[in-house]
Amino acid sequence: MQATIYKITPFDADSGYSVKFAWNGNQVFKNRCIICESESGKLIYDQTVSSFKLEHNIDLSKSQLKNGGKYTAYITVFDKDGNESQIQPIGTQFLCLKKPVFQFSNAVDGQTIASSSYEFSLFYFQENGEPLDSWSVSVYSNTFTPLMSSGLKYDTDTLTHTVSGFTNKNEYYIRATGQTINGMLVDTGYIGISVFYSTRDVFSLMELTNASHLGAVHLRSNIISSSGHLNHEAVFIDNEFIDLRKDELTYDRGFFFQGDFSFVIRFFGIRPNQEILSMYSDARKTLRLLVSYRVGRFGTDETRGCFELRVISNSVTSVYYSNKLPLLSEEDKIGLCISRRNGYYHIEAALIT
Repeated sequence: MQATIYKITPFDADSGYSVKFAWNGNQVFKNRCIICESESGKLIYDQTVSSFKLEHNIDLSKSQLKNGGKYTAYITVFDKDGNESQIQPIGTQFLCLKKPVFQFSNAVDGQTIASSSYEFSLFYFQENGEPLDSWSVSVYSNTFTPLMSSGLKYDTDTLTHTVSGFTNKNEYYIRATGQTINGMLVDTGYIGISVFYSTRDVFSLMELTNASHLGAVHLRSNIISSSGHLNHEAVFIDNEFIDLRKDELTYDRGFFFQGDFSFVIRFFGIRPNQEILSMYSDARKTLRLLVSYRVGRFGTDETRGCFELRVISNSVTSVYYSNKLPLLSEEDKIGLCISRRNGYYHIEAALIT
């Protein structure tokens, strides 16, 4: 009589595995696991353990398993009198593969999403070349109640999925799971996100009051004029833009960086990884905002660009990303809006044609 080994899915040789089997006979008191290299037949593991369970935990300290290898496993069992069962004439083959890297490339635990919809991107890599077969993205409430799922996806060339319907001022968990061609399971785990987005208010820039007794109209504006200063003499381009390629423009008067605010800037001639804007509170160590232009694939095959907003508040750093744009040329003009409302930040970019 022989034990029957259940299917052994690929596993990381450095993490180990529990080989499970079925047995129809006397009570099992011991089990023996034998593992050989599939091609050469070389014995690399032969251990007997005392256990009533129908499984064998591979002892990594006595194993010669290596990632990338193909192996064949056999199981025998012993009864209380030490009688050993027959070994299987044909063993169970399996693979050892390094644990894949499977994670969100544009979402981290504690991140704030500034929209009711968001395109999540995933990154997958397995150093032995094991392809991803299928995957899915699921959304849960803050009590881990399932809310929505992408369903099983088999397109592994583009690992992106857009989730819509996020409720403002709410917290969620997102999670992606998948399986490789040979059945290895991958899981990002639960990633906590917060959703906060603002609806734009319409402000009247000019307030008009009829001064009939004067035969005039009184105008009032809430706009405060602020003048910046350069380190060198100003150089203008087309009488519209200031050339800051060898200079910087600083505003330190008439500019208030407190409470809710919106900041809009228009520019062109940006370079990858260039920091284009710095904003400080009165105490620089208390609050700083840094904006840089980033270029990458962001989980797709197409290289694109986006703007990174790094907020450093009391030594705690939070990172926000704008929407993605096509790669910018030296002539492309960009409009960038940074806003803060109730302590939440948002950054958005637009290509100006």
